[in-house]
Amino acid sequence: MINNFDNKKLEDKKMYKLILEEINGDEKSITGIQKSLEQKGINMHRLVLTGYLDAMVELGILKEKEIKPARIFSFLDDSQDIYSIVGDVARSMDSEKSGLYSLYLLNYLFERPIFMREIEKCNVSQINKNDYNTVNPPLRSDYIRKLEMTGVKIPQSNLMIEPVNKDIYTISRLLREIVYSQFDLKKYNVANNNQRTLD
Repeated sequence: MINNFDNKKLEDKKMYKLILEEINGDEKSITGIQKSLEQKGINMHRLVLTGYLDAMVELGILKEKEIKPARIFSFLDDSQDIYSIVGDVARSMDSEKSGLYSLYLLNYLFERPIFMREIEKCNVSQINKNDYNTVNPPLRSDYIRKLEMTGVKIPQSNLMIEPVNKDIYTISRLLREIVYSQFDLKKYNVANNNQRTLD
């Protein structure tokens, strides 16, 4: 005999599956998902849909980002590597400077010069030649071997570069965006929509 609890679990499983089918590898807003479901004859109240989406973010099935005024949901991609994460964040902050921003981040995180091939893996804009210096560190061959072990193939002739200036303020903003992009930090904070000013 199926009780109400079991019915609820079956209903939830069905709704999760429907939502995942709607997102299907894309990035979609709540409104976009709701309209797509309605076209298939499934009427779900916005608050109910939001509840399911929030639960799926909590469970680590989906990731969420805010592009005001919308909240955008997509699959949580376990296959993402550091280069795609850095590239996503750099492009979201400034697409024209995304190459330089990727250099800042990788250089800061890895604590070494960066190969041009690594910047290419971030899928970002080209870096202005005035913004970096080419270097030839003594451990260059060791870096190539180490990266090859992680699946990153570096051509022997590939340039290694360092940023001319290390903009710590920009680096800290980029690092903050990485953390926000990978974790739902809203649950650790209290929204203050009624902020008061002191006279």
